[in-house]
Order: sequence, then structure tokens, then C-alpha cells
Amino acid sequence: MPMNRTKLNGFTMIEVMVTIVIVAIGLLGLAALLLRGMQAGNTSQLRSYAVAQAYDMADRMRANPAGLAAGHYDNIIPTGSSASCSTLLASPSSSPAAVAPPTTSPGTCGACSSAACTVANVAARDKCIWQQTNSGLLPNGAGAICKDSSKNWYTIYVSWDESRSGTTDKSFSISFEP
Repeated sequence: MPMNRTKLNGFTMIEVMVTIVIVAIGLLGLAALLLRGMQAGNTSQLRSYAVAQAYDMADRMRANPAGLAAGHYDNIIPTGSSASCSTLLASPSSSPAAVAPPTTSPGTCGACSSAACTVANVAARDKCIWQQTNSGLLPNGAGAICKDSSKNWYTIYVSWDESRSGTTDKSFSISFEP
């Protein structure tokens, strides 16, 4: 008597396992893509903060022309930084590592809303607020202002630690003639 063979419908265990592996690889790829997108977004945000900070200081300097003319914004380097303006102006690519965050806190910036404020007080307050905002917005954020006397222009540097490794590795700079 011949055996009756019945055809089985459905999936085998191997097919199911292969499908699970393919879906898992796809999900891992999606997770990696999401992570890259988040990193790019963070990088973009930090760079935007640095650009805004550099232009903020340029605007503060332009708003205080008497303080600018008196030299109150000339060659500002954070306390404890290894940078010098001659080094930064000669080799701008050295600025990320050179412009380190201040080793001392700038403290509270004095109020300067009365008529008794001098241009020096306004400049000191501008620098204090700027450095505090740099360190508040950017990881290990710091800034430097250098005057190039030969061209009568200023270069503003903002540096930060994008990789959060403990050392500044990114910077942005603008040069302008007030």
C-alpha cells in the first residue's frame, strides 16, 4: 500500500531564524544611523553656539568704541592658558589646544547700568559675561581676543571640547575691523 504524502504548508525553523537575523541586522543599522544623526546634531549645535559667541563679542566691542580705542579689548587670553596672541595670529590652526578654559572662575560680573560706569567697566563686564557664557554653553569653552596692530583688526577665538575628552579640540575664529 502506497504511503500518502501530505504537503506541509508553512515555514521551516531555518527560514524563521534567517529572517530574525536579517531583521536584527537591519535594526542595528538603524540604531547606528540614529546615533550618527544625534552626534551630527550635537556637533552642529556646539558650532552654532561658538559662532554666536564670537559674533556676540564682536558686537559688544563695536558697542563700546571708546573702550575699544582705549585698548580694553586688546589681547584677552584666559587665565592659565598656554596661548599668546602672537602665536594665535601667526598660526590660527593652533588655537583649539592653545586656548584653554580659564583656570579661575571669572566670578560674578558687576552690574554696569548706571551712568557712573566707565568704558573700562563696560569692557570688563563684557569680557566676564562672555567667558562665563562660553564655559556655560560649550564643554570646556573658552575665548580669546587678539589685536593685530599691523592691520588694525581683531581676531576672536572660541574653543571647546567637542569630543568631551578633557582637552579643547575644536575652535572657531572671526577677524574683523571695528
